[in-house]
Amino acid sequence: MRVQLGRLFGNQSRDALFEARTPAQWKATLRRVLREIDRYVQANVDTDELHEFIIASGLLAADEALKQDDYWPGYTEGLTRVLFTLMGDYPDHRRRKGGARSADHYSLGALRQVQYAQGVGQRLTTLLAAGTIGFPPLSAPPRAALNEFRRLHGTKPSHAQFLRWYKKNFPNDYSAVFS
Repeated sequence: MRVQLGRLFGNQSRDALFEARTPAQWKATLRRVLREIDRYVQANVDTDELHEFIIASGLLAADEALKQDDYWPGYTEGLTRVLFTLMGDYPDHRRRKGGARSADHYSLGALRQVQYAQGVGQRLTTLLAAGTIGFPPLSAPPRAALNEFRRLHGTKPSHAQFLRWYKKNFPNDYSAVFS
């Protein structure tokens, strides 16, 4: 949790530095987390009003849960609602009868669907991040490959040209990252 709080608020923030917290301190921290999530949703999710409303209702449910002594179940439900809704829709299997699940049981695409797209710059950043993180395992560090490409071709070629070169020279690594 300290790593996540450090990523959200900075490694030197009081939220990231707390060693132990009282229940009141946890509630305050979790409330700040909800505000950050809401800001990220506002900045990154472009969708219809119904979708926005369901996401906001999940954040509100989590915030309301923090008014209770036993807040974890409600907080978790609110964030679970946000998570599912960001994937497309909040599932509702209350009327489901027993037996085998249908092929589309886990599909959340009735109202909308998630489609991720990466531009060239994002693919380059992803490739470099994979090398830094070490996952998936690669035969050569992408940063070293980029340096080699620059040594061979200078700094004028575009990111797209580097990615084409990388795909040609490191096809298994490219496939491991972008399969």
